[in-house]
Amino acid sequence: MSVLRPLLSRRGRLALLAISLLLIGALVAAPSVSGAKAAVKQFTAIITPNTSSGGVPGAWTLQVKNCGTPVAAPCTASSTIGLGQVRITVPLQFRPITLGTVSASPGRNWAASYDAGTGRIVARAATGSDKLASGEFVDIPFSATPTGCSTSPKEFTTAGWGSLPTNPDSEPFSIVGSQPFVTGLGCTFTDPATGQTETISGDFQGHVSVTFGGNLDCSFDPTFGSQWSQFHLPTQVNIIPAADFEPGSSPKVSTSRFPTEGADSSSYLICFAVPTAGHTAFTTRGGGPATVVNIGGTNFFVGILPNCYNPTTGGTRPEPCVSEQFLDLATDEIVISVRMLPGDPFKK
Repeated sequence: MSVLRPLLSRRGRLALLAISLLLIGALVAAPSVSGAKAAVKQFTAIITPNTSSGGVPGAWTLQVKNCGTPVAAPCTASSTIGLGQVRITVPLQFRPITLGTVSASPGRNWAASYDAGTGRIVARAATGSDKLASGEFVDIPFSATPTGCSTSPKEFTTAGWGSLPTNPDSEPFSIVGSQPFVTGLGCTFTDPATGQTETISGDFQGHVSVTFGGNLDCSFDPTFGSQWSQFHLPTQVNIIPAADFEPGSSPKVSTSRFPTEGADSSSYLICFAVPTAGHTAFTTRGGGPATVVNIGGTNFFVGILPNCYNPTTGGTRPEPCVSEQFLDLATDEIVISVRMLPGDPFKK
């Protein structure tokens, strides 16, 4: 009788058993690739006004919220880790700002600081246990006196991390929805000396600065100079575009309001000046071209503006021109609006 020899020796069988056990252990210990889930890190940021703005002090609150349950748009999921810090870049037109007292969800201690050099707000949890859990928020109030006006929104670019500022930045969060912004700056300014107000409107992109004061003079006009000397705006208005102003923007409208003092609104005339560089001489109310006048070392086209409506043609004259002029019976103020192209206009 013959005996079959085993295919493997005892040593070989032990080695194969050890390998099998190692493979089984590895499969049990290692999670499957398809089952692994990355951490969800989403937050929203919005700005709400506390008081009005527009060349005058204003106050706002910027709220940052860690996305939570129930999930509401623009969040797409509930965050799975805490939010430890946020950084907010303040637009130039709002610098410098003054921070108010920061408040967060109950049980969370947060503080904020503003760096005037970088124009950045840093808000942070006091400790790791103060991080914003999913669904929690922090309110960051601030106030500022915005410079100039704009119809385009001003963005307060906001970023967030799971780490605290005392540690290297880690666990970056993604903002969902739009960055927080302020829409326009009100665009109404008041001369404290005369009470004259100036409002800038129109579909323009960028930022303009409005100031009062100056000695613009159109008394040289042969036809309307004497009338203008008696009936002009109480204060010269200077409208200067900033570096972010887009030259291809639509015309702006500048509206002046001031007490009548019993005068006839139709008697008032607008003396207008625009730099010769980049502009052509506009047609004056008398029908001729604007006069070149040197103001402070810069040449300007200066003249009395015509009405935008041309009764001869029934059409509209090109900018700059007076688009509206009337007496507001409700306020007893004269209202005069001027349509103008992008540039550096002065008017009086």
